[in-house]
Amino acid sequence: MPLIPLMIDISNKKVFVIGGGNVAERRVNTLVDYAKDIHVISPTITENLKDMVQRSAIKWSEKLFEINDIQQADFIVVATNSTSTNQCVLQHKPSHAMINMAGAATSGDVVFPSILRRGKLTLSISTNGASPALTAQILAEFQQQFTSRYEVYVDFLYECRQRVKRSSLSSLEKQRFLKSILADRYLEKNNQRDVVKWLDSLN
Repeated sequence: MPLIPLMIDISNKKVFVIGGGNVAERRVNTLVDYAKDIHVISPTITENLKDMVQRSAIKWSEKLFEINDIQQADFIVVATNSTSTNQCVLQHKPSHAMINMAGAATSGDVVFPSILRRGKLTLSISTNGASPALTAQILAEFQQQFTSRYEVYVDFLYECRQRVKRSSLSSLEKQRFLKSILADRYLEKNNQRDVVKWLDSLN
């Protein structure tokens, strides 16, 4: 079944990661930017995960997985090298919880895409496991096309939109203006400043 791409707020969700190896580390490295309550359950974890624990970025239960561990979970990542443990988590997860099966993506209901963030701009790529190499290639192309200056540019677009919404311009004028600042020349800060000055003159 095809998966629908969604933007979901998990900042206040209880996230559990079962496993403490390199795959679990990669998942946590992604999740830590979006979730405040991440709990790793594993007898051992990587040095980088230990560093996150020491910085209180995540929690760690130094133990083998038990069914009761995930009863309060909203989102579960299964990333162990034990097939029996992985299946046990899948079978006993709460009905409301989403789950990512790191080693068998189609068994869960969440797949991690490759993500490129430039401030408010988020781009994600997935082939649903068909070709990780293609995903990596497209991500590299996006990184070249959407450089770090897009972070400032998208902030500029946001600021313009907020100001224009409060302006006395007609609906048609607002639409034309917001479309005009999508031109490549407004990636340059000098041109952005000129636009902001013009918007200031409207008030």
